[in-house]
Amino acid sequence: MLVAATTPPVTPGADPSASPTPTPTPGPTGVPSVNVDETVQAVTKTTNDLVTIAWQAGAGALIGILIAVVAVAILRFMGRRRLLYREIVDFGRRPAYAVGAMTGAFLGTQIALAGLRQTKDDSTTMVIIERGVTIALILSVTWLVVAFAKAIESTVVKGVQASENQGRANRVTTQSQIIRRVAQVIIVIAGLVAAIMTFPSVQLAMGSLLASAGLASVIAGMAARSTLGNVFAGLQLATTDAIRVDDIVVVDDEQGTIEEITLTYVVMRTWDERRLILPSTHFTENPFANWTRGGSQATGYFTLDLDWRVPVASLRAELARLVAASTVWDGRQASLEVSDAVGGHVTVRIVLTGANPGDVGALKSYVREELVSWLQREAPCALPRTRVEVDQVEVTQDLSPEEVARTAQEIVAKQKAGPAGATTAAPDNGGDAAVTTEAEGESAAHGLGARRAVTLGRAMGRSLLHRARRGGLGPR
Repeated sequence: MLVAATTPPVTPGADPSASPTPTPTPGPTGVPSVNVDETVQAVTKTTNDLVTIAWQAGAGALIGILIAVVAVAILRFMGRRRLLYREIVDFGRRPAYAVGAMTGAFLGTQIALAGLRQTKDDSTTMVIIERGVTIALILSVTWLVVAFAKAIESTVVKGVQASENQGRANRVTTQSQIIRRVAQVIIVIAGLVAAIMTFPSVQLAMGSLLASAGLASVIAGMAARSTLGNVFAGLQLATTDAIRVDDIVVVDDEQGTIEEITLTYVVMRTWDERRLILPSTHFTENPFANWTRGGSQATGYFTLDLDWRVPVASLRAELARLVAASTVWDGRQASLEVSDAVGGHVTVRIVLTGANPGDVGALKSYVREELVSWLQREAPCALPRTRVEVDQVEVTQDLSPEEVARTAQEIVAKQKAGPAGATTAAPDNGGDAAVTTEAEGESAAHGLGARRAVTLGRAMGRSLLHRARRGGLGPR
């Protein structure tokens, strides 16, 4: 049987070194009972410390949330008069609650840890808790700053869109979006760096990291050359004001409206509701048409091919009446002029203007339809047509079929007899005369045959036409 050694009680105020050192006595399992007691005491103390930190951090978080709620209510009340406060409430309500809660928890944790450090107890668990709360506070503050950037952008955009200058509104909207995105990237990177810098090992490694930043930047630049090119192209588009949100552009035979401009790509909405995603470098390296670069006003025209008898003055008066009754005409120009008069029709060109290309397209369709209806109703003589003129033929001789056939046989017989009946030249002084006689006879035969053929053709044509008139087939 084992007998445990007893330790005499220590008198308060006495020197601990003077008291005898207790001797560990093995327990039933062979483990010293003093080590078990120390482990139990350490676990108990750690649990008590965690509970203390938890309730103080929770109390601080609750107080911080209440303060954030009061601040949001005050900003909402002030937002009735100021747009900025209202936008801050819309974008920053949740980040404000997060910052309030994490700020209260951080302060409660610091108060609890300060009391524990007085007992010279700074365990690894306490360090982890403190660092975790600090990182959470940094991230919540980063979220709140990003929300402030969005609120400022929204305030600027809504304020400029309330003005009547649509071109300036589009320009400011585009620039605000680009600046907000750049600021957002910088804020997020700064928040992540601040969170990582809470680790002492990272702080020591920052020196070597900065030393190798030159090589790393070269490698990163070569790897992300396309991405960086698009980023700089996006910044160039924002600063040079080449394109803006709601601009109407024509890119590679595709017409559409600029819907969004980011740092790396541009979103263009086409007339059939398709979205074309184009890299920013496409607009800096390739030509494109911007119909609203100098303003949203636009001009359009269309042409009509009409008959020579069109009443131009009456048509011009009808155009003036139509545009005056239209709600999409801006009153700048509505002209009608004859642009061409060649061939069998007259080309009339109508020029119209509107506040934007969409209004011009609608106005062109409306005017074209109404002018066609007016021409059909009031001036049908002006409708395009094709004219054919038939000459009157007078028949002076009507040959019978027997006479036509006999004349044709005579022409064929004369043509065949010409070369066969020719005289051959003799080898004497009269040879030249014989050759001349043969040539003259052949020419006369050919000339007679040609004249008779032409006469025969004309006679046959007149005969056929005359017979057709007698039979009631042709005009009388």
